[in-house]
Amino acid sequence: MKRKNQLTLLFFLLLGTGVRAQQPYGTAKSPEKLEGISDVAALDQLMYYIPGIGSSAREDLLRQNIKPYMMPIRQVPQMGMEWAYALADALEYYVNLNSNFKDNLSPDYIAMSLANAGTRPNLVDGLGLLMNSGTVSAAIVPYNSSTIPNSVYSVARFGITNFGYLFRPETKARNRVFETRKALSRGNPVIVELATDASFSNLKGSAYAPTGPVAESHYLTVIGYDGEAETFELRSSLGRNWGNGGYVTIGYADFGELAQTGYVLIPRE
Repeated sequence: MKRKNQLTLLFFLLLGTGVRAQQPYGTAKSPEKLEGISDVAALDQLMYYIPGIGSSAREDLLRQNIKPYMMPIRQVPQMGMEWAYALADALEYYVNLNSNFKDNLSPDYIAMSLANAGTRPNLVDGLGLLMNSGTVSAAIVPYNSSTIPNSVYSVARFGITNFGYLFRPETKARNRVFETRKALSRGNPVIVELATDASFSNLKGSAYAPTGPVAESHYLTVIGYDGEAETFELRSSLGRNWGNGGYVTIGYADFGELAQTGYVLIPRE
């Protein structure tokens, strides 16, 4: 218990050193030319603080959850599309915070645009696409579409200014936990590549802990944490019959070991 209290205190102290530098969502940022920010200090300055969601209050630092601001859980048509659905989930969170409507964004447009350009669709190239051109509403390119209609050339696009590598495979486990908590405490969802055992795809129940050798990789969105229980809550795109209605919790220790790469979006104004 003493060690747990010390870690919590350390989190408060370290987080407090960066909060004042944060600008609220909607405040102009300095342009960043490089696709994907790896420098922790630079990312700390560019990461958004969402008024009314992110907070430096002790209670909000102890636990945070943005689930109420997310759109309903969807189900991928195939496993190889999880990354695109995670991107659309995170982006529409920001888009809908800044508007008076709730719009679903198209993950299929992201994947098909990359495939049509001769690129094997993947999350990093998807992030680049969101920076350079953006995606469209799912009302234009619906889920599980097989073609892109010509109407996409005359409709609004939704994209990002940049993105950051919150952590990488070489990052220490405790730092993966810390950086993820920091992003969430400011109101930012975190897209994570999670290494799992084979049971993950058919998980039932509210919690996940590996019971076998790591054999799969899945892309999920971290949407909350509980500092007392030392757990994160993750959102999947595997449908409402997976996990606990499409969500699952994972302990800090397992997250620190299994989370390979974490990404945070820097949305457009």
